[in-house]
Amino acid sequence: MKIKVTSIFVNDQNKALDFYTKTLGFVKKADVSAGKYRWLTVVSS
Repeated sequence: MKIKVTSIFVNDQNKALDFYTKTLGFVKKADVSAGKYRWLTVVSS
């Protein structure tokens, strides 16, 4: 199975980014600020 795109809403984006990069081994691709919101993208390494 291959997942191309999915969205996951989280309460703490810094904590989620640490989990996906440090624990699961994904790599941050984009980090876009949109006012008080933030769009993060991670991809497989």
